[in-house]
Amino acid sequence: MEKKILFACDLDNTLLVSHRCRQDGDVCVELYQGREQSFLTRKAIDLLRRAVQLVELVPVTTRSIEQYKRISWPEGCEPELAVTTNGAVLLRRGTPDDAWAGQVKPLIDAWRDEMNAHCERQSLVKDFIRCRIVDDSYLFLYCDEGVDAAAHANAFRTQTQLDVEHMGRKIYFFPPAVGKGKALARLKETRQGCYVCAAGDSTMDLPMLEVADRAFAARSLGGMVGGNCLLQPEGAVFSEWLLEELFRIQRALL
Repeated sequence: MEKKILFACDLDNTLLVSHRCRQDGDVCVELYQGREQSFLTRKAIDLLRRAVQLVELVPVTTRSIEQYKRISWPEGCEPELAVTTNGAVLLRRGTPDDAWAGQVKPLIDAWRDEMNAHCERQSLVKDFIRCRIVDDSYLFLYCDEGVDAAAHANAFRTQTQLDVEHMGRKIYFFPPAVGKGKALARLKETRQGCYVCAAGDSTMDLPMLEVADRAFAARSLGGMVGGNCLLQPEGAVFSEWLLEELFRIQRALL
């Protein structure tokens, strides 16, 4: 009997290619304000069509609901489920799952006052050109050009018990009880006997990779991942390589 695989996969710079890294022939799957934003390689599209038939593919992303819905999945590639907003929202064919929301809301409510207080304070700081609460679930800051986001994030970690992460010019304040790793653990609990795989490219993905039986990590995470993790080979296209590795695991479990 085939053993079911649950595959939790980050989107940006893992499955999707940004406009900065696109290559000739890549297929645009997201427009933002009329501009091409995200892409899939043609080979990844072919692999993805196979993957959604063979495994339970669940994108797990920090993107908001609105940002996730901007993705135009190629025919035969759209997953049934997606976890957005860093684990706060489960979408079923684009509709938020009420049961998931009921479990997560109290975990966010416990930190709502602190998030709102930080949002109010930081909205007055000229270094941040955007400051907002995303899907009523976490605080997001976007730094002005030239601002040291890492230094700000380090300072914030001494001022709050919220989980503070930064990536480029973006700074995130997450409720500690909600995240990608906890979301995957919740999915795993409802699928007894599943073999769990996960893939990601950033430190925000590390908790999710740790939950998996087998994980696939971008080379940028080298030295930060555990023994359950395969590291992207030099020169390999990450999305294509991880999907091919997924199929090797799926065949081995037959």
